[in-house]
This record gives sequence, C-alpha cells and structure tokens, in this order.
Amino acid sequence: MKANPLLDTYTFLAGVVRDDPFLLLANAVAWLDPLWTLDADDMGLEEDGLGIALVVTRRAFPDIYAGAVERIRAGESEAVLDRFICGEITRRGIPLDNLESMSYGIPLDAAGILLEDPDFYAQHPDVLPILALFGIDPEREMYTVEVPDAAYQVGRAVADSLLKQPDERWRQVGWALAWLFSCSGNSVVDLDYENMSEIPPLSWEAEDVAFAIELIEEANGIMADVSAGLKWLQTTPAAFDLLAHNVRRIFQKMKTMKGKAGDDPRIRLEWTPVGDGDGGAAVADPEFLQLRRDAA
Repeated sequence: MKANPLLDTYTFLAGVVRDDPFLLLANAVAWLDPLWTLDADDMGLEEDGLGIALVVTRRAFPDIYAGAVERIRAGESEAVLDRFICGEITRRGIPLDNLESMSYGIPLDAAGILLEDPDFYAQHPDVLPILALFGIDPEREMYTVEVPDAAYQVGRAVADSLLKQPDERWRQVGWALAWLFSCSGNSVVDLDYENMSEIPPLSWEAEDVAFAIELIEEANGIMADVSAGLKWLQTTPAAFDLLAHNVRRIFQKMKTMKGKAGDDPRIRLEWTPVGDGDGGAAVADPEFLQLRRDAA
C-alpha cells in the first residue's frame, strides 16, 4: 500500500508536538483559552453577544470564562451558554438578563423616582399620604407635579434625622424618605433611568466590577428598608402621626422665620418608640436640625 505523504506529514508534526514541552504547552493554552491571542485593545471587535461575553468574562471572571469554554467544547448551544454566563454573573451580584447588554458596560438598575412625574403616583399610591405631609398634591396636576423647594429641604432633613435613630423601624422610615427625596447617597436608589443613562457606565475592569457589586448590594438593602419603612407607617398610625407632627413643626418654624434676619435657627426632633407595645421615654435626635432661611 502506497504511503500518503499528507498523512505522513501530519503524523510527523504530531510527533514533534508531543516531544516538545514548549509546543505541548502552547497547544494546551490554545485549547483551554481560545482567546489567548486577543489583545486588550481588541475588546470592541466582538459584535455578537456571546463573543462579547467571552471577552468580558476572560478578563473579569476567569472561572466563568473557563466554564463557558468547557461548554463550547462540549457542543452546548448558544442559549445554554447565555443562561450559564448570565446566571453566574448574576450570582456574583450583578444582575444580567442577556449577553448583549454586556457591550454597554456593567448594567445597573435605577430604582430612583421623579416626584414631578405624575405616573409615579399612579404606580405608588401608597406614598400619597406621606408626601401630602410635605405639601405635595399630585391630583391637581396632569402633566407635571409641582414640588415645593421646601419639600425637598424638609424631606431630606427628616430623613437624615431618622437615619440617626437607634430604633431600626425609624431608620427604615428614614430610608423611605431618602428614596422619595433622592438623598440616600446610592445612585441606584437615587437616580431614575433617564438620569442614570446620562452617567458613563462602569466598565468590566476589576475595580469597577467590585464597586458595582458593592453598590448593588447596598441598594438592595436600602430598598428592602424602604419597603419595610413604608409598610410600618401604613400599619402603625401612631408612627405616621408622630412623623406628621414633626414635619408640621418644621414647616411652622420655617414659616415664622421667613423674612427675618439672623442666624439659621435649629429645631430639635424627637422620635418616640411606638408600636408593638413599646413604651418608655422619647428618643431624641442627638443633633439639632438646622433650618436654612433661604428655603423658608
């Protein structure tokens, strides 16, 4: 039987690879890491969702990348790879619905609101009694809700006061007000989608990934407290009445100082433990609330 030169060449080259440790290592690298030749500057060259995901995970989540390559070698479908990569990144703390969104940077939800938007009140009628305390009445407006400047000042001041309280339930009310008046300090909680889209997205670099995970985790905790705080106010009339009392005191104080010269006055707020049979003395805010005259 006549020998086939092409097969002989293949056999010869295979033998050379087996006998050379350096070539064996190169072959292993190419097998385990099919993107090993990709330069960091080539990240934008990938256009399909899976290609982008492989580039991103290779740099930011090497173990997820290895799992994806293993599934590619096993012949898994792109749908399976999509579910695997999205599921693993979500499990790390960055919710991801589809691979295509990875090309725009780290996706961040926006839980913030606009008090001037009438649609917000249709979606959250439960907050109407709370916002009414601050002089906000959306029922009068059709296209945009007028929010007094003083409402933001008072809302943010009360939120700050409540967040210093030892009673967890009052702190949760504080987070609820911080969400309503966009002053939590967490951009996921404070910004709506329109304002969030104006901020350059975080990249998939290691530092940004770590920051995004921390930001999202903090936002989830805040929004859980927001829900708990709103529920407590709705189910505990004494708590709502005390909130209303303190808000009225602040507005009355601002009204009396309007047009008067002098230093900005201070007012002391007290938050008495209420509900669940709690009793005892009032718990005072450790600091006096500073009121600005220019907002009166």
